[in-house]
Amino acid sequence: MSSASDLIQVRLENRIKTITFNQPRKKNAISAAMSRHFLDAILSSRDDESRVVVLTGAEADFCAGADLDPSLMQGGFDVTEFLRTTYNPAVLAMREMNKPFIAKVRGSCVGVGFNFALACDIVYASDTASFSQIFTRIGLSSDGGGAYFMPERIGYHRAFELMATGTMIPAAEAAQLGIINRMLPDAELDAAVDALAERLANGPFLAIQHTKANLRTGAAGTLAEALDAEAVHQGVNFRSRDFFEGVAAFLQKRKPQYKGE
Repeated sequence: MSSASDLIQVRLENRIKTITFNQPRKKNAISAAMSRHFLDAILSSRDDESRVVVLTGAEADFCAGADLDPSLMQGGFDVTEFLRTTYNPAVLAMREMNKPFIAKVRGSCVGVGFNFALACDIVYASDTASFSQIFTRIGLSSDGGGAYFMPERIGYHRAFELMATGTMIPAAEAAQLGIINRMLPDAELDAAVDALAERLANGPFLAIQHTKANLRTGAAGTLAEALDAEAVHQGVNFRSRDFFEGVAAFLQKRKPQYKGE
């Protein structure tokens, strides 16, 4: 199944949804119109058949940040309202939705594009990828959650240095810093992401959903809150068909056939 605009392409096959920034002439920079289609694609993932969402860019780049329109600087454009109604709800939905999001990154991944990747649960990148919180280079501060994601990944002091200077970070350094999960040769990236997405889509979906929910509680709350969330979710998982199938497959020394139930 395919849908969305020409600039945001959406494909849903075998419970894997792929959302592609599709403006390769501009390194997939995201325009105001694209951002609204992107939000729609993210929000629709709450109720569709997807179990995994892959976020990527067309051709050689992931996303070169915002596609800046000079006319917006002269017409009283309310950027605060724009961010509150487009980028912000998209990022929040990605983090709050109990489905795994995978960023597949090659080429340029900067500005809000970088932060959309960081909003995902897993980031796989080609050795061609480069990352930057590039905002200060044009006199802007961060948006799209960079002020949250960067200190979360690498700590405040290093985050401030990279964000205040707009430093370009090669993929190998991003992997070393822990900004991304894995760096792969470009020719191997698609296959690696496909294999990961298929594994998650065909895995014990209820348990995967609750794992994301537990991690979110643990990151935002106290140890006591995390322990209680784990107890509640484990009670649900313990009564699930997937748990019985997992135990049976283990005892029978076979591959489990999970139904996500």
